[in-house]
Amino acid sequence: MKVILLNIKAIVGRKCVNKDLAGGLGTGTWVGDSFRARIFEWVKKSNVGLPELNIAYLAAIFKKFGWEVKVVETAENFIEKADLILVPSSIVDCRHELTVVSDLKQKGYCVGVYGTFATSVPEFFLDKADFVIKGEPEAGALKIASENFLPKGLMEVLPVQDLDLLPFPDWSLFLIDKYSYSPALNKKPVVAMLASRGCPYSCVFYCPYSINSGKKWRARLVENVIGEMEYLKRDYGVKAIDFRDPTFTLSRERSIKLAQEIAKKKLEIIWSCETRIDCLDEELLWQMKQAGLRHINVGIESFDEEVLKKSKRLPIKIIHQEKIISFCHKNGITVAAFYIIGLEGDTPASVNQTIEYAKNLDTLVAQFTINTPYPGTEFFEKMKKEGRLLEKDWQEFDTYNPVYQHENLSREELLALKEKAFVSYYFRPRYLLTHMPKFIIEKILWRF
Repeated sequence: MKVILLNIKAIVGRKCVNKDLAGGLGTGTWVGDSFRARIFEWVKKSNVGLPELNIAYLAAIFKKFGWEVKVVETAENFIEKADLILVPSSIVDCRHELTVVSDLKQKGYCVGVYGTFATSVPEFFLDKADFVIKGEPEAGALKIASENFLPKGLMEVLPVQDLDLLPFPDWSLFLIDKYSYSPALNKKPVVAMLASRGCPYSCVFYCPYSINSGKKWRARLVENVIGEMEYLKRDYGVKAIDFRDPTFTLSRERSIKLAQEIAKKKLEIIWSCETRIDCLDEELLWQMKQAGLRHINVGIESFDEEVLKKSKRLPIKIIHQEKIISFCHKNGITVAAFYIIGLEGDTPASVNQTIEYAKNLDTLVAQFTINTPYPGTEFFEKMKKEGRLLEKDWQEFDTYNPVYQHENLSREELLALKEKAFVSYYFRPRYLLTHMPKFIIEKILWRF
C-alpha cells in the first residue's frame, strides 16, 4: 500500500509560521506595524524554520510495515496514485489545511487528518476528511500500517507507552539542509528530536503540550536516544539538534547520565532543549555543556508571582532564575526566555515590570506572546463558560493576537504592549553589543 504524507507550507501572509511549535498547534509571529517591528518579523522569518517531527516519525512507521511512502510539500495540481493521504493539522493554518483536505477528497483520495488541533477540534475536519486521528499520531499510524486498514470517522488512540519501540524518524524524504534554528543553533543540518513526551506540571491549565502526549511523563532509554543521535550523524551529517521535550530535564539523574553518555561518544553535535528553570542547577548545566548543549528555552512568563498563581502557574524564585541565567551567560549557553502578556490579573504596570525584568536578564532570545486560550485546555473552557471569547476564527489563535476579553487590558493595549516589548528589547544598545557579535561570527563567518 502507498501513503502520501503532506508537509504543507502555510499561507498566512506576513506571519512567521512554525507549525511544530506550541505543542503542534503552531505559532504565527507578528509584532506590529512600526518599521522596527517589521524588521524583527523579517529577521525571524529568515532564520527560524523547523521540520514537523511527526511527519518523519510517520514515514518511518509506514516504511517499517512495508508501505510505500512519499512526502509532498504542495497539494496544488496534485495527481498521483495513493491508498491514503495523511494531512497534518495546525491552528495557525487550519483554513488552508481544510481546503487541501476538501480538494483531495473531491479527487477521490482517502484522506486522514492528525495533529494537536485535529485532536482538540476534530469536528473542524470530520465533514471533509475520511477520518481524524484523535491523540498521538504515531499511535494511529502504528495501527493503520500494521493492520493495513483505512479508518472511518473519529479514530481515538492512546499515547504510545514504550517510546523505544518507535523507529527513528526518517528524514530521507526531507530537504533537511533548508531548515534553520538560528540564532539558537547556527549549524546545519539541524533537525528536531524527542527524548521524552508528556508533562505533569499544572501549566497544563493553559499549555497545549499535553493535549496529544498527556500528563504522564514517558522517557526513552538513554541508549535509545544516543542511538538516534548516532544515526542522525551517520546517515544525514546532522550537526545540530533541537530537543522538543516539554521538560527535558524533568529527571536530573537521567539528564546527567544522558549528558555523560553523549560526551563519551564525542558526536560533535550541538543541541538545545526546553525545560523549567527550577529543573536546572549549575552542575547539571555544566555536564550538559560538555555534551554539546549550547542553548536552552525556558518559561519566565511574568515577573509578578501573584499573576502567575492566578493562572495556575508554579512560580520560580527570581533569585534562582537570575542565578541560572547568569551561569549560562558565563559558560557559553544561550537562553531563550518566554514571556506571556495578558495573563489573568495582568495590568499595564505588571506587564511593563515583566518587560523591564526581561531586559535585566538580557537573554539572547526574549519571546513575548499574548495569553491565548487554546482549544483542548481548561483555560479555553473557562473563557468559553464565562463568555469572554472574542474570536471565532481559529486561525487567529496564533499567540500574537488577543482572542479573549481580558479583565484589565483592552485589545489595543495588549497589542501595544506586545510591540513595545519586542521593539524596546531588541533595539537596545546593550542587546546589540552583547549578542550581535555571536550572531555575526556564527551565522556569517562559520562554514557549515
